This record gives sequence, C-alpha cells and structure tokens, in this order.
Amino acid sequence: MPLRGGGILKSRIPTSSATAASATNGAWRTENPNPETPGGRSIPRNRIVSWILQSIFTGELSSGDRLVEEELAERLGVSRTPVREALRDLQCTRMIVLRPNHGATVRPFGPQQLLEIYQLRRILEVEATRLASRFISPSALKEIRDQMQALAASPDEKNEAWLEQSLSLDQRLHELIACSSGSERLSEEIHQYWMLARSIGDAVKHKARTQEPALHEHIRIIERLIDRDADTAALAMGQHLDKRAKGAIAALFPQ
Repeated sequence: MPLRGGGILKSRIPTSSATAASATNGAWRTENPNPETPGGRSIPRNRIVSWILQSIFTGELSSGDRLVEEELAERLGVSRTPVREALRDLQCTRMIVLRPNHGATVRPFGPQQLLEIYQLRRILEVEATRLASRFISPSALKEIRDQMQALAASPDEKNEAWLEQSLSLDQRLHELIACSSGSERLSEEIHQYWMLARSIGDAVKHKARTQEPALHEHIRIIERLIDRDADTAALAMGQHLDKRAKGAIAALFPQ
C-alpha cells in the first residue's frame, strides 16, 4: 500500500521478537504475517515504532513521506490508537515531524543525521560510564562479560540467533551502565536513544559484521569498570561509539 507522499511500505511488522523475523533487502520476512500476537492481542506500540524506524533506516521510507494513521492502521491490521501513540513516540526521537491537521512526515535522514545520533549517544553514555564506575555491580558486569566472551569464542556460524544474542547482550550492558550512573534523568535520556540504537543495530546487522568487533569493545569497557577505572572506562566507551558510528554509516550508506 503506498503511503501519501510517495512512500511505499513493502514490509510486514514483526509478530514477536526480532528473532522471529529477518531483514532481507530491506524487507521483513515473518513466520506469521498476521499482525496479531498468538494470544490475539494487538501489536504493542513499541513494535510499531521499531517497524517504522526500520523502514526509515533501510530506506523504505524517505524524507517527506507522509505517515497517515488510517493507512498505517489498515496496513498493520491494528486500530489507530497504537499507531497514534507510536507516532508520538517517534516525534520525540526527531525521526518524524507531527503537525496539526497535516499528520506525520518523515524527516530527512542520511549519514549526517545518523552521525548526530551517535554523537549525542557519545555525550550521554561516556558521562554515564564515568559515573557508573563508582556504583555498578561487579557481579552483574562479570556475568555479561562471561556471556560475551563465550559468544565471541563460539565456533558457530554468525547466524540470526548469534546476532540477536549479541545485540541483546549489547543492550544489557548499555542499560546496566545507564541505570548504574546514579542519575535518573541521564538514564532516561539514554533509554530514549536506545530505541534508535536497537533499530539501527537491526538494520545494520545483515549488512556488515559489526557485532563481532563490538563484543570485544564491550569486554574492554567491562574490564575497566570492574577495575573502577572511571577515566579509562569512559574513554573506551567513547571509542566504542565512534567505531559503531563509522560502521553504521558504512553499512547503511555505502559509497
């Protein structure tokens, strides 16, 4: 179904977690195309948010494309309420703009906008890492580190399940650091950017082997946090996000 303004969404919304779907050539393939969960409940708005972000990051939706509640609800097989809530969430991420009586429009998105997302993450998460070095649980860090080391050493093919487990550990570490910073406001800001970061990760993971080096970068951050070395841990976090930014830009906007 074409959306007003020229956008055409070819993909279907994921029916469960990301492990039940794979992105191939920018289109979602799901085991069950019905947008209702097995229990018959409607798709929660966070999945609608993730689906729209994926469509933007993979180029299915372009700058200026309109997102009309009625058309999205019909396309996804849901009521307008979760669509409306999802669009409000997306406005907070500055990926779309909402105007009264005009609906939602996709904002420009390219290498510069992607870099800006990582620059803001860097500002927030470097400081969170520095603060967390005083409070973070060593046992929680060691648990994540051990799982990351096992995953990095796994001889198995880096398939969808491997990528999903790696992204899950990635998110656990960043959320643990944010929540251990001692600043509720800082943690909430980081959480908002993680909605973008996870969708970027899902879009990138099938285009570049970015998660394997990311595991080793995360392990270095963990080791410095276990040592309570605030400055070196913060430096490692900044270097990690700089590398992930370069990897994401290269994968989504190849020269």
